[in-house]
Amino acid sequence: MKDLLINNFCRVSAIPRQSGNEEKIANFFVDVANKNNLYYYKDQNNNVLIKKKGCINCEPIALQAHLDMVCIKEISSKHNFQKDGIEVIINGDEVTARDTSLGADQGVGLSMILSILEDNSLKHPNLEIILTSEEETTFNGAVTFPYSKVESRRMINLDNSKDDTIFVGADGDFCNEYTFKGNLIKVNYPSYKIVISGFQGGNSGDNVDISQNNAITTIAQLLKNKDILLKSINGGLSENDIATTCEVVLNTNLDVYKIFEPYEVKIEKIGNDLCFSKEDTKQIINQILALKSGYIIQNSVSANLGLIKTNNDEVKIYYVIRSSNEKELDEINTKCKSLNNKFQCQEIYSDSIWKEDKSSKLLEIYREVYFSEYKSYPKEEICRGSIECSAIKKRIDSLDIISIGSNMENIHTAKEKTYISSWIKIYKLLLQTLESFDVKR
Repeated sequence: MKDLLINNFCRVSAIPRQSGNEEKIANFFVDVANKNNLYYYKDQNNNVLIKKKGCINCEPIALQAHLDMVCIKEISSKHNFQKDGIEVIINGDEVTARDTSLGADQGVGLSMILSILEDNSLKHPNLEIILTSEEETTFNGAVTFPYSKVESRRMINLDNSKDDTIFVGADGDFCNEYTFKGNLIKVNYPSYKIVISGFQGGNSGDNVDISQNNAITTIAQLLKNKDILLKSINGGLSENDIATTCEVVLNTNLDVYKIFEPYEVKIEKIGNDLCFSKEDTKQIINQILALKSGYIIQNSVSANLGLIKTNNDEVKIYYVIRSSNEKELDEINTKCKSLNNKFQCQEIYSDSIWKEDKSSKLLEIYREVYFSEYKSYPKEEICRGSIECSAIKKRIDSLDIISIGSNMENIHTAKEKTYISSWIKIYKLLLQTLESFDVKR
């Protein structure tokens, strides 16, 4: 089992699968289906459905994972995510990647599904494999998946990062884009390009407590009320992830080395004579600081300012708000939309809340399997990050769903890490859960 999972993880990792670039990994699973004489369907968005007949007489069960990964690399890395596979490093039980994110999210889940598809000795009900695209960005795959072809009303999602925990629900969210259109003026102050870095990254849902002081909000705090004029500010990679770096170009007579003295920064004096006005600069900085990251309401509503981009005289901010409390989520979202009338706010997407189902039969079965193996029950949690279960449950009537997965650390960073022993634990539990179904269930 160990060698099988390692081999299949490496097979998946060898295929480039950045969000929006899933065609090769989708075709890989289509080829697997073809070679094993399995039904498959692939749509224009690179979503894949595979069906495998089982030997247990009960309703079919769906296994679900997403095909894409978050692509992060060290500054020194020459890795090209469009064409290069991940260089997997195995050190005993520990699995990492060389100078890039590992893609354990969801490479581990994909490797388990691959193992099941290619093993005809396993005992399980009829299976429907739901593989979606663009989970790490737009959720486009989960939204456009051809659910009319899906019969299952029970689904096990594999996008969990704690092997002793079942996700039984998830926050809903709103992602808003804030656009500021300013005026560039001629200036003759000295100009600097400043890059602040060294911040801990990762998924902001998994790391709510550290998202408050990210690279973007920190640089804004340092520049607040300072006699500076901004030319540009660019930081972060996505609204969902914690910004680890931020770059500003600014003009000032102040000592910028002193302003940034406590932080890991690179400062370069450059030639620039166009900047936002002092009032525009103030509006931009104040808006960044008004859009709070971390918990807005403790253990209920969280948010993350993960991305800011400047294009000439226009600044765009991408901000996500999450909660499993519908009333509080709506109230905070409404408030955040109207913080500053100089910024035009547009909703980019929203995901519904996945509400816990106390009567879930699938949850009951998995708990029984877990207890029989470990003599204790797994934890049950509401997922604070974005997860496709919400979007899928919204589109399949009466879907019974749980989310499980293997231990992972530093997800969505170049320090991403996972453990083979945890893969084996979850794969065994998954197989035992599938085996436990019979006619009575």
